[in-house]
Amino acid sequence: MRRLKMIPLTQVDLEDTTFLITFLPKLESLLASVQRGGLIEPLLIRQRQDGRYQLICGFKRAEVLRLLGVSEVEAFVYPQGTLDDLQALQLTMGHNLTRPLNLIEKAQALDKLRALGVPEREVIDQYLPLFELQPHIRMLEQVTDLLGLERKLQEYMVQEDLSLSASALLLQLDKESQQAILPLLEALRPGENRIKEIISFLREISLRDTVPIPSLLAKGNIGKVLEDHETPRAQRIEQVRRVFKEMRFPRLTTMEGKFAGYKRSLSLPPQISFHPPPFFEGEQFRMELRFKDFATFRELSTRLHQIAEREKDGEDPLWEFSHCR
Repeated sequence: MRRLKMIPLTQVDLEDTTFLITFLPKLESLLASVQRGGLIEPLLIRQRQDGRYQLICGFKRAEVLRLLGVSEVEAFVYPQGTLDDLQALQLTMGHNLTRPLNLIEKAQALDKLRALGVPEREVIDQYLPLFELQPHIRMLEQVTDLLGLERKLQEYMVQEDLSLSASALLLQLDKESQQAILPLLEALRPGENRIKEIISFLREISLRDTVPIPSLLAKGNIGKVLEDHETPRAQRIEQVRRVFKEMRFPRLTTMEGKFAGYKRSLSLPPQISFHPPPFFEGEQFRMELRFKDFATFRELSTRLHQIAEREKDGEDPLWEFSHCR
């Protein structure tokens, strides 16, 4: 069915990506390997009607050979009419499944299967499990929808190895917003939880204030934070988070600032933790004392008594923090 032959590399159409599913290939180690020992595994190619050859499997190897200026390549050649499109795609999928596939590679493979007319039910039941995905229509849609992301965002999610849940959040942004948020992500590279929080804040603020997300990203000190390469990345991430949180919850952040100032005025020892009602929406405050013996407990109790005695009679300094609604 196929023959092993030496083929001029110029006869292989490297621009034909019909069966390409690899995304962001890393060529360095393969390049070094081919330089040292030559090509170990032949390409898989199919002869076209125009006499040239179509790559089925071996896109990375072919690119490395091109970079090295190799004129001929060893390949298994499938003559015309011996291998249909679906069989060719299944071959390249089988070869690629020997390694972990990223989300975009899975999306491309699934999209190509549907484009070749494979019934949706068959794609869900037979192919999703091959890619370690749950066999549900929602999963198929969520993964293949990633192909609609801006190319740079696809590259970012693959480089950062984002989960499907985090990557899918990016799909909730329109094209302009995707382009606008990319510099922030590339500059700070926040973790998944921070990405989810930032996107949620931006979408909620945009809906509430009817302001486009690109305009929100241009506000405040976001640009200065992104350009500040001297401050540690973790601190810059927290600065950006605070900006968006203040925009999303202005009253809450104001109360947090006031409460922090009040706590500082108490000069509490580090063994005493003092917490307001959650979101300042209750009347119960919480205080924690950490001590290793009774003598330390007595010292902390005395300190608290001194703070309580210092407050003026008839005034409750905590009232504002429990009645801010």
